[in-house]
Amino acid sequence: MNDIYDIAIIGGGPAGLSAALTARIRGKKVALFEHLDFSRKLQRAHDVDNYLGMPHRTGTDIMREMADHALAHEPDVIREKVISVFPGKKNFTIACKEEMYTARTVILATGVTSGALFEGEKDLLGKGVSYCATCDGMFFRGKTVAVISYGKEGEADAAYLADLCKEVYYLPQYRDEMNLRADNIIVENVMPRRIEGQNKTEKLITSKGEMHVDGVFIIRESDPVENLVRGLSLDGTHIAVDRQMRTNINGLYACGDCTGKPYQVSKAVGEGLVAALSAVEYLHEQASTAEA
Repeated sequence: MNDIYDIAIIGGGPAGLSAALTARIRGKKVALFEHLDFSRKLQRAHDVDNYLGMPHRTGTDIMREMADHALAHEPDVIREKVISVFPGKKNFTIACKEEMYTARTVILATGVTSGALFEGEKDLLGKGVSYCATCDGMFFRGKTVAVISYGKEGEADAAYLADLCKEVYYLPQYRDEMNLRADNIIVENVMPRRIEGQNKTEKLITSKGEMHVDGVFIIRESDPVENLVRGLSLDGTHIAVDRQMRTNINGLYACGDCTGKPYQVSKAVGEGLVAALSAVEYLHEQASTAEA
């Protein structure tokens, strides 16, 4: 267990960086969880001409300047994917693949999930469906599993599972060249459709048929927010927040694309600022209550 942070920010896009900058300027100890090289989504934009004061800039240029500005104020950057956030009576526990972290407040700036949930995914979560091979791989020793990956980071998960499992079906949902060496990893260039089973995962239905598997690991850039924090209120598929970016959980805030449309840099930056200021105010209120 690491030191306690004042504010943990999950996501390093424009919203997360804006929140980190504001929180550090206000003197708070900040952890910035960023494992995606600072918004790959924005970096793919060739020409951004609707961010005030930065006409006709590439997404890469905007992200580089935002990251440089925020990181100059020295938040602790943690290059790990957050698997779960657990609210406690006083603090939050942030669970990653290898480490656990503690923070007094949390700001979610996770962006939007890549693609809709598969049919059966939500019902079978924890019953064979998982988002973390390191966390849950041991439950599938000697069994057959599938890995659905939206990026190259899934290759490491497949390699880890290959050491434990009888067979690993790897379903890449990206076009980059793969580097998979284990003999028991079977690459299937198919589209996953749904996950089936009675109280446990039994089949993965794809565009070319079905696979009989004991587990399905889904590796997305960001996981569904309702699975990241249990009990979190949603507005459709987005996180429900008020004008101070507060969620229904005390000390938990959200900003950027994960709170809904429009998916614009200006909105994300503004919401990141508001979320950080709200978290700072909450910390001050908690400190005052403890002293009284």
